Parts: sequence; C-alpha cells; structure tokens
Amino acid sequence: MKQENVSSYRWVILIAAIPIIISTEMMWLTFSPIASIIAEHYGVSGFAVDMLATSYMIMFIVFCFPAAYVIDRFGFKRSLVIGALLTGIFGFTRAAFAGSFTIVIISQFLVACGQPFLLNITTKAAANWFPFEERATADGLLTMAQYAGFAIPMVLSPILVESMGLKPMLYIYAVIALVSMAAVLIFIKEKPAVPPPGPAYEREDFSRKAITSLLKNKAYLLALICAFISIGIFNTILTLIESILIPRGITSAEAGIIGAAFVVAGVIGAILLPILSDKVGIRIKFLFTAVAILIPLYLGLTFIGSFPVLVVIAALSGFSIMGVAPILFQHSSEVGYPAQEGTSLGMILLSGQISGVLFVMLFEAISAGTGSVVIPMVGIVILTAIELPIVAKMKESKLMNERAEQAE
Repeated sequence: MKQENVSSYRWVILIAAIPIIISTEMMWLTFSPIASIIAEHYGVSGFAVDMLATSYMIMFIVFCFPAAYVIDRFGFKRSLVIGALLTGIFGFTRAAFAGSFTIVIISQFLVACGQPFLLNITTKAAANWFPFEERATADGLLTMAQYAGFAIPMVLSPILVESMGLKPMLYIYAVIALVSMAAVLIFIKEKPAVPPPGPAYEREDFSRKAITSLLKNKAYLLALICAFISIGIFNTILTLIESILIPRGITSAEAGIIGAAFVVAGVIGAILLPILSDKVGIRIKFLFTAVAILIPLYLGLTFIGSFPVLVVIAALSGFSIMGVAPILFQHSSEVGYPAQEGTSLGMILLSGQISGVLFVMLFEAISAGTGSVVIPMVGIVILTAIELPIVAKMKESKLMNERAEQAE
C-alpha cells in the first residue's frame, strides 16, 4: 500500500464525528438513571418516562431507511449534518422548555430522529477516507463513541440533577450537543481529493433492488442473523441489568457498577479488537471466539450471586459482545457488496433495534409469567449457542481474501 495516498485529514473526520455520536447517545439515556426523579418532578407515569428512552428505538425503525437513502445517494456528510442539526437544535429546546413535559418528550422524539443519520454513516465514512486495512479500526472508534455515550449519562445524570437541578442538567447536555454540531458543520468533508488505497468497486445506490440483493446474499444474511441475535441480547441486558441481578441479592448500586463494568470494558474492546482484526486480516475467527466465550459468561450472569465475580463476568461479556460489533459491521459491509455501506449497515442496525424491542418485551413477559428471570436468561444462553453454528458457516469476505493474497 502507498501510505502517501492516504489523507491525514481522515483522523480529523473521526475527531469531528465522534462527539456528535456520543452526544446523541447521551440524549437517549439522559433520563434512564433518574427515571423516578423525572416521574415525580413532572407528575407523570413510569410509562411516560420510559417513552423518553423508547423514542429512540421507535424513531430508528422509522428513519433507518431514509437515513440509508441519504447516505447512499448524497453522501455521509449530508447525513451527519442532518443528524447533528436535529441533535443540537432539539437538544436545546428540551432544555429551554424543561418546565413542560410535553415539549421535553416532543423534543426527545425529534432528537431521536437524528440518531440513524449519525450511526449509519460508520462504514461509509471509513470507506471514503480510510485504506482497507484501517477500516475496521475506524468502525471501532465510531462504534466506541456510541458506547461512551451509553456510559456518560449513567454517571453524570444522577450527579447533575441532584447538585444542580433538572434544567441546568439539560442545558449541559444541550451545550455539548451544540458544540458537537458545530464541529460537524465546520470540519466534516465527504471525501479526500485522492481516494484511499483499497477496493474501488462500483456499488449500488439505495433502492429496493439493493435491499432485495442483500436479502438474497447468503453471506450477508448470516451476518444479519448474527446481528439480530447479538444486538437484541445486548439491548436486553443493558436495559434490564438491574432486574436480572436483584433477585440474587445484588443491590441497585451494585447492579449499576456491574452495568458500568459491562459498558466500560465494551468501550475498550471496541477499540482493541477491530485494531487487531485489521492487523491480522481476520474477521470470522474473532466473531466465533467471542460468541463461544459469551455462552458460559451469560450462564454466569444467570446463576452466580457473588458481586465481585459478576463484575468480572460483566466486563468480559461487554468486552466480547461490544468489542466484536464493529468487526461484524465491517464484515457485513464487505460481504454486502455491491450494496452501498449505508444500506448494508442500516439493515444491520435496524435488525438490532427490532430484536431489542422484541427481546425486552419477551424477557419481561416470561419473567412476569414465571416469577423468575432464570428462564428468559437461559433463553439468552440458548440464542447465543444458536449463533455458534451460524458464525461457523461464515467465511472471510472476498475483499479480505484479496488483501491476504496481496500480502503474500
């Protein structure tokens, strides 16, 4: 590879994109760790407060394909700008009109509209700016930004709302969003003057034909099924971590620490594992190893009651499932050729949102019906085990094989 053909501005692109991705995820989970305070402050039901977070899943399903269309037809910069404007402007309105729950929840839904325009750009931005051997690394850093956005409000919201009050807390999140929006407007460019080294094949724009071709692509379908299961399980564990652990004598505070260990280790995994994947030129072995490791780890989350051991298990689980996510995203983009990256990644993320809602509902229904979380947790273990033969059928992409041949 001729590194002199690679623009150093690619790192500016990442630095400018990461804060707005962190910001949208912070907006998503702003109210989750302080749900009881929000319900009391506004005098609304728990269901109404839950809708503040559920808005993101609903709006992602609605706007996933429109975001993919924008990315594939007009470029990832246009998509980032749309998402950044929605996040910045309506993040500000939910702070400015914090006295009205109606305006807060409307603003939250409008902020949520921007999330797919921000998250779906991951593989497209990597393809436009990074050489092939660095693309999973770029994917990993952008995915890591999502994970950081999960963790920050879990720590900050309780501290800020207790020390400053609700409105000042919302203004802090709004300022972060507005500064992040400005970085996108000022620094983001669509592509370098000279394309980076790597495959330069023509890809199909977003269309029904492109979607149909993906659904007929066996290699892509295997990745889609894995994403459906893995992301659904991830969303379920992250959403219900307290309900999963409290029956075994774990306190709410301890459950929060275990959840934080899960996310923080996931951030580390999302940085390290994609870099290793790029270095050694392998995707599938990382995916298979992670799934195999997760089976006993999820059993541990189901039956072990020791707090220190659960912290370790949660950290290893987060490192594995969140660490290989960007590798799966990059692999799906590679095997999804000739579909554009916005379409292939959009369908992967959409499947995860659908399974997230479905798995959470099923988990709560089964646990309520049986009076125990053991049965739905065993279901998670079984679903993970089902992934193993699916991943075993997956093969490295043509692009990865071509890279290996060139290296020889």
